[in-house]
Amino acid sequence: MADRKKKRIIILAILCCAAVILTVLILRRGGREDNSIFQAAEESKTMHTVQKNEKCAMENSRFLLTLDEQTMGITITDKNSGQKYSSVKDYTEGNKLWNGFCSSGISLEFYSGNSSASTTVSVAGEEVTKTVQYFSDGFDADLKFESYGFCMQLQVRLAEDGVTVYVPRESMQEGDTYFLGAVWLYPMMGATLPGEKEGYMVIPEGSGAIIDLKDHQKKFKNAYSKMIYGKNAGVEAAAQNYYNKPVVTEPKEIRMPVFGMVYEEEKSGFLGIVTDGEYHADLVAYPNGVTTPYNWVTAKFRIRDIYTKQTARAAGVPAYESEGDFRNLGIKYLFAAGEDASYTGLANAYQNYLVQNGVLTKQEDSFCIKLDFFGADSEKWLLFQSVVPMTTIEEMENILEDLTKEGITDLLPVYTGYQKGGATGNYGSTKVGIERTLGSEKKLLDFAEKLQEKGIFLTLQQELLLANGSKLYDTTREVVKGINQVIVEKPTFQKLFRSMYYQTPARSLEILKKLNKQYKDTSIRAVGFSGLPEELYSYYFKGTIYSRRDCAVQYHKILETAEFEKIGMTNPNAYLWDLTKQYYDIPMATSGYNYIAKEVPFLQTVLRGYIPYWAPYINFQSNEKVFFLKLLEYGAYPSFLVTNQSPVKLRNTNSSYIYTSEYSVLKDKILAYEKELSEVFEQLEGTGIQEHRTLRENVVMTIYKNGVTIYINYSENEFLYEDIVVRPLSYLLVK
Repeated sequence: MADRKKKRIIILAILCCAAVILTVLILRRGGREDNSIFQAAEESKTMHTVQKNEKCAMENSRFLLTLDEQTMGITITDKNSGQKYSSVKDYTEGNKLWNGFCSSGISLEFYSGNSSASTTVSVAGEEVTKTVQYFSDGFDADLKFESYGFCMQLQVRLAEDGVTVYVPRESMQEGDTYFLGAVWLYPMMGATLPGEKEGYMVIPEGSGAIIDLKDHQKKFKNAYSKMIYGKNAGVEAAAQNYYNKPVVTEPKEIRMPVFGMVYEEEKSGFLGIVTDGEYHADLVAYPNGVTTPYNWVTAKFRIRDIYTKQTARAAGVPAYESEGDFRNLGIKYLFAAGEDASYTGLANAYQNYLVQNGVLTKQEDSFCIKLDFFGADSEKWLLFQSVVPMTTIEEMENILEDLTKEGITDLLPVYTGYQKGGATGNYGSTKVGIERTLGSEKKLLDFAEKLQEKGIFLTLQQELLLANGSKLYDTTREVVKGINQVIVEKPTFQKLFRSMYYQTPARSLEILKKLNKQYKDTSIRAVGFSGLPEELYSYYFKGTIYSRRDCAVQYHKILETAEFEKIGMTNPNAYLWDLTKQYYDIPMATSGYNYIAKEVPFLQTVLRGYIPYWAPYINFQSNEKVFFLKLLEYGAYPSFLVTNQSPVKLRNTNSSYIYTSEYSVLKDKILAYEKELSEVFEQLEGTGIQEHRTLRENVVMTIYKNGVTIYINYSENEFLYEDIVVRPLSYLLVK
């Protein structure tokens, strides 16, 4: 009897432990997500409910929502403008797969067996059991895909500014044979046929771009598809570098989880905001003629990635993840009408959304030229590495004094490569003190204090992500492994450090703690971070695979610990904007794909008036005159990379890409930019972009919210607009 009782106690203890472990795993995989939308949906269930099929139209003061239960397609009618937005389209002339996709509100992708090829399944084309519950402001639909052993719940709710589409993580249940690969939520929302409407799709790549809705005559073969927040280095293999071959410029990434559509003739359109599940989603845009005759843009939610499963040291096979990244999925559609139906109108709508949610707050914003002083870097010397000093503290002080004598005080000095070993030589090190060949810490702090007396903050630039291969690392704790448990490497296209590793979040936090401690209670009150703000990946760590969302949450927590007054970031993703005081190296262009009709300042419109931003280095621009005009068009402040020594000394370092930086060469250019741009930007401090418009080819107009208008003429001919004359390759400011 005692033994039996003892066994029961042991079994009970084991079950309790299992329950605790299961709870922890559930919380780790998705329980930390913001469930505010789901909670709101649950609360709304106390509202008016009718019997199934009795009512399929719901409305509020502005919108009418209609549901087709067969396809789960919805139609949104803006009662103010009369504009209708349908989420399903007829494509009976296509094959069964794409006809089902176009005519369905919801489509899924499944994997099965050992194949890495997915099967697309749509509500309209498969046997799906549907149970719908209606409310005065929307509905809940329980969907069961019988043949695939999968079920999920779809929640749709009306709001005064649009509609929210949501899938709770807890509702997704899969069987033992088919495994969910991706989810499409209303991908054909607002889709058009060629020539049906005049307008464009909006994609937030780089600065922002639009794709025309006109008939493309089937000249485009591929759709636009990129992960929101950039590539997943934990899954995608790094590109190989071969010397003596051209290096292709890196394509621009997506920093915001948004997309849009504008119909110019009707003066209407919508903005889609991926509110949940954005960390592991693709932004997809199909111009007409690519696969289907429709123009459509949406977000695709990845649940499982395809990765290379190692079968040998240097070989592998494609495989899908065994454990999916199940999480809440959601899109909020904001509808625009009248003057707001433009890419600047959609950008301002997103800005308002971020302000309302506490992401964007007003930062100190006054014109200043950003000068990045390059301290040093490492080169190989015999069997060891030696430091190549380029700008000592004393030399930096002399340069700034020289500019002050010229009357320039609008400066943002940033010291990069100041650490032991210099710029890339320090990557991966926790040593954040000054490199001895550049001067002493006392000299650095005294110099920073002198600048503060003039109202200037010296910023120290710190890389928090990359690590060079010259150091010994704990591969289980300090460097990132992909989900295939192989160390992630990033090619540099340089000769000293041919590739870089990624440091784990724990290692990044360790470096930031050292930085906080090193400069606590000193005259260093500003810091700039690179690497970490613009990368996001899933990774393997101590037996567990962490999702991109896990990574984003950790990065946010890490940067929250920075003990500095001013925090600048290089190309930060949107989930870090609440911590960003200054935005460095903001993209001023796109990747230039052939279906992009025009580059637009979408990102700049979202940020202007809240976070000040600086353009990439002027000294590396191939056409400086055009770039100067683009600074005015996009409202971006200028920046220069400056050294005291000639950049030829860097030829054997990983910074050999620097080909022009010497202050004696750049001085006159810095003076000219400050003189002309300061007069313009002083009239734009703290104000946003109201409208951006193309007046004719190579002539644009930017209207700011304080009433200032800047006309930019990129052409070689004089431009006459009403009583305004703009000279060739010039600009005109009108109050």
